[in-house]
Amino acid sequence: MKMTFNRTLLLLGKILTGTFASIFLMTGCGADGNISENLNTVNDREISGIAGPPDTSQMASASRVSRGQFSTTNTAADLSFPDLNSEELSIFNQGLSLFSTARTDFTGLGPIFNQTSCLGCHDNSNAPTATPAGRAARTNQTNYTLSSQGVRPDTDAFTLFVDFSSSSGSVIPLSEFGGPIQHVGATGGCSPDIIPDVSIDPFLQGGGIGLRRAVGERAAPPYIGRGLIEAIYADDIVANRDPGDAQTHSSTLLPALATSGCPTGGDCISGRHNENSAANAIIGGDPVIRPARFGLRAAGPTLIQFMIGGSQGEVGLTSPFAPNEQNNNQNGGKKCDQAPDPELKTNDILDLRAMIRLVALPDFDSCLLETPAVTAACTSGGSASSIQNGAALFGVDLTAFRNRMTDTNLPDGLNENALNQADRQLNCAGCHTPIMRTGQSPAEVGAQHLSNKWVPLFSDLLIHDMGEVTVERVSPVLRAPTTIGSGLDISRNLADDALPGQGIANGREWRTPPLMGIGVIGPPFMHDGRVFVNPGAPARTVFTNSGVTPNTELVITDLDSALRAAIELHDLPPADPGVPPVNGGCPVPSGSSADICPTSPNNSQRSEARNVMARWRSLTPAQHQDVINFLKAL
Repeated sequence: MKMTFNRTLLLLGKILTGTFASIFLMTGCGADGNISENLNTVNDREISGIAGPPDTSQMASASRVSRGQFSTTNTAADLSFPDLNSEELSIFNQGLSLFSTARTDFTGLGPIFNQTSCLGCHDNSNAPTATPAGRAARTNQTNYTLSSQGVRPDTDAFTLFVDFSSSSGSVIPLSEFGGPIQHVGATGGCSPDIIPDVSIDPFLQGGGIGLRRAVGERAAPPYIGRGLIEAIYADDIVANRDPGDAQTHSSTLLPALATSGCPTGGDCISGRHNENSAANAIIGGDPVIRPARFGLRAAGPTLIQFMIGGSQGEVGLTSPFAPNEQNNNQNGGKKCDQAPDPELKTNDILDLRAMIRLVALPDFDSCLLETPAVTAACTSGGSASSIQNGAALFGVDLTAFRNRMTDTNLPDGLNENALNQADRQLNCAGCHTPIMRTGQSPAEVGAQHLSNKWVPLFSDLLIHDMGEVTVERVSPVLRAPTTIGSGLDISRNLADDALPGQGIANGREWRTPPLMGIGVIGPPFMHDGRVFVNPGAPARTVFTNSGVTPNTELVITDLDSALRAAIELHDLPPADPGVPPVNGGCPVPSGSSADICPTSPNNSQRSEARNVMARWRSLTPAQHQDVINFLKAL
C-alpha cells in the first residue's frame, strides 16, 4: 500500500508541475464526449477515477450492510463494506476522521464557510446520528430576504447566486460579491457573503441586456455506494440514453403513450448523459471532456473533485489541488484564517475519497426478496405482498432483481437490469433503472469490493428534463416563502439556472437520483431538500389522488407523506375541472401568479415523467401506498 501511494503521489506531483500536460489528449469527441474511456485518453485511471469494462465471468452482487445497522453510528462497522482488510480499514478511518472533525480558524476553517466540518452538510435531524450517508438537514424553507442579509437559514443546503444569460445559457458567477456560493459563516473579524440586491448588481443595470438573476439551492445527498457508481463503465451509462425519445415499453396501465404528448413510438423519457472535464475543478485535473455521473446534475466526471470542492467550498480548506482561498472581496485586507496554506495535504484528499468509495449500502427489507410473498408486517411498514406489488407497479421484474441480488446466472428471457419488459406499469424504472453493473474500479484501495458487481442503483445516471413553472423560473426577485395557512408551501418549480460548471446540462435537467437506501436514510428529498419533515412548520405541496379531493395540500409529517410529495413533484399537476371558477381548478399558491397546471399533455412546461405521473394519478390510494411501501423497503 505504501508503495502504491508513493507512486500516486509522485504521479500527482508531476501532474501539478505540468510534466504530463502534453500527454493528455484533447480528442475531438463530437456531441458525445470521450465515450471510449481508454488509457490513450488519460494517463492514470486512479487519479481520474476512470473505470474499466466489466469482466462478465466475475460478476457478483454488491455486499450490503445489515439494514438495522447501517449508518446508526459514524463508524466503519456501520458504514463500510463488510470484511475490509486492515489496510482498507485504516484508510477508511483516516478519511472518516477528516470528514467528521470540526475545524477552527487556527486549523484551516474559512475565512468564509458554511460548515465547520464536511459532516456538517450531512447532519440530518431525522437520523439517529450524522454520518457521510446522511442527507443535508432542513427544518424550514429558506427565507432569501434574511439569507441575503447574512442570516443563517434553517437548512444545511447552500445557496448559489449568479447572473444568467437566457440567450447563451452562460453565467456570470458574481465573484465580486463572493459568488457563486453564498457563505453564511465567517471566522475572526471577517463577514459572511451577502447576496447583492439586483439594484446594486452592475451586470443588471439598465435591464441587463438579456441577463437575469438566478438563485438556487443544493442539498448534500447521502454518500451511499459512490465507489460503486464510480466503477460503472461509462459505455454502460451512455448506452441507456434516448435523446430522440425513440424507446418505448409495454404497460397495462392507462393512459396509453399515444395520449401523453410523446413523439411517435416514444415514452416521453429522453434522457441523455452529461459530459464535462475535471480541469476547471482540479489544478492539473484531467482535461478530457467525457461522460460524467456525479452531482445533482451529473456534472462531475470524477469523485475526487467533490472531495476538493466540498472541503473548500463549504469549509474553506485549501489543498494542493485547490491552493487558493475562495473569493472574499468583502473582507479585503483582513486576516481571518490563521492556518498556513495548503490546509489539507494530498494524502488527506485521497483518504477522503477512499472513505467515500468504501461507504456501502444498506440491505433491503427482507420482505422485498421474499418468495412467495407473505402477509406478515415488514420492518419498513406494510406487508411483503404490498411491497412486492409496489415493485411491480414501479416497473421492476422481481424475479430478475432477486436473481441479481443473490446469483449471477440470469434465466433466459429476463432483463439484466431487472426492468420488466412484459409490463412496465408506471414505468418509474424507465429512469430509476433497478440494477446497473460495475466494471473494473479504478480504486487502489478496496477495488475488490467495487469491481464487477451488480448494484441495486435505481438510477440510470442520466439527466432528464423535469419541466418548469416558467413564471417562477424567470423571476429575478428573491422571494420569501409564500405562506399557506400555518405552513410554508413547496415551490412546484424544479428548474433553476444557477449552473456554474454544469457540463452540458441546462436549468431544467437533473440526474436521476439513486434510490439506494432511501427507506433507511429518509428525507429531506429533492436537489434542494425542499421536501422535509417538520410537524411544527409543515411543508406542503399539491397532489392528486383518485378517491380523495384532487389537488389538496399535503402536509409532510412522516416518511410516507415525504415520499408522496417527492413523487408528485415529478410533474406539474392537472387542473381540477370540478373546482370552478377560481384559478380554473389549479391550486396556485397564495400571492403567486404561477401557472402550474398546463392543460395539454405536450405543453412545453411538462417534464419527461408526464406519462408516468398520469398513470400514477389513475391508481387507487391502496396502490399508491404499495409504491410508497416498496420505496421504504429499499
